[in-house]
Amino acid sequence: MAKHTFFCVILVALILRLGVLFLGYHGDLNNNISWGTLAVDRGLVNFYEGEGWPNSAPNQPPLTLLLFAFTRLIWQGIETSIWWLNSNIPIFPSPLIWFWEQKGMILLVKLPSLVADLVIGVLIYNFFKKDKKAFLLSSLWLFNPLVWYNSSIWGQTDSIVNLLGLLGILALLERRLTKFLAWFTLSLLFKGSLAIFVPVLAYVAIKQKHLVRQWVKAIAVSLLVIVLASVWFHPQADLLIWLADLYQKRILPGEIGYLTANAFNFWWLIDSGRVLDSTLYLGFPARVLGAVTTGFGMSLVILWLTKEVTPKRVFFALSVTALISFLFMTRIHERYLYPFFIPATLVLGFLPGLLWIYLGFAVVHLINLYNLFWVPGFAPLEGQLLVPWFTQALAITHLFFFVMWSKNFKK
Repeated sequence: MAKHTFFCVILVALILRLGVLFLGYHGDLNNNISWGTLAVDRGLVNFYEGEGWPNSAPNQPPLTLLLFAFTRLIWQGIETSIWWLNSNIPIFPSPLIWFWEQKGMILLVKLPSLVADLVIGVLIYNFFKKDKKAFLLSSLWLFNPLVWYNSSIWGQTDSIVNLLGLLGILALLERRLTKFLAWFTLSLLFKGSLAIFVPVLAYVAIKQKHLVRQWVKAIAVSLLVIVLASVWFHPQADLLIWLADLYQKRILPGEIGYLTANAFNFWWLIDSGRVLDSTLYLGFPARVLGAVTTGFGMSLVILWLTKEVTPKRVFFALSVTALISFLFMTRIHERYLYPFFIPATLVLGFLPGLLWIYLGFAVVHLINLYNLFWVPGFAPLEGQLLVPWFTQALAITHLFFFVMWSKNFKK
């Protein structure tokens, strides 16, 4: 009965996401679709070095571009098939051709993130499957508006990145070092947003005292994963050097060098305008101050973790790490609070009293996602978000919830 009920929940969550999939079209989809199209048309070799981009040059890691190219190939295959069916079967519904040409790529680009949402829900359920809270926590994730807003309406890939990361974290908690490094490497090859978790997870892995041969095997597998994902773009002997340079110069810096990229965080309170993070404060560039503050905060988290390493403490440490990086680093986009919510959902399985803070974060984060996207249209909220004091109050609320969440270190 429990499995049947959970299957129904997954089905409803899927229907919900499909129902809102065409509700919005974010400008980010222009890049994703064009990169996939050009990757197929031009080929993958030296793709990053190409010119003449319709929107912007590719600034996503190899695995992301491979996914977009794969979706384009699927689109072409289905288009060819339905044209053949339309030409050879009189009763074939011709309007399907126009739907596919107009909406097909949107569907295919969003679909992997939608599926990743559901798989994360299954993993949360399985983690607590011997406990009554498994169903509730999985449902909390699956029906959290910010989750399906991010994947199905916006069309972002955060759920894929975090799914790969979660698979790695769960493997690490089971002391499966090779699987951990393989999954987490895939996450970083898809997008570097979970690099913030590396210090905490590295400490946990070291604390587990794996044998040297286990480390050698895990690192070798990780390198193999890197090569297999990247060689398509640069089939040369200096592949690893090329990849490191790609991350350093194009992927990790991002396109927007401002104090904040629409994130309601500490730097929003300093200046929410287009102020470069090279601006000096207290004699230091804001980017340096943000990095130092974040590094100091992460050090405290790891110091706390040295007392005991348990699943509860690891998830809590990761949730606080995500909050620190979102609130105090510069160049942060509104979506970058996403990595908080998966470990935080798992934390609720141990500390259910934190639910009110979790829901508070979810509401403010959803409003932050809505800001400047304006989908679906809601004039009163749009007008309110144009009032400086209102968004500053939301940034302060983020900081308040951070303090309240972090107070639970003692639990």
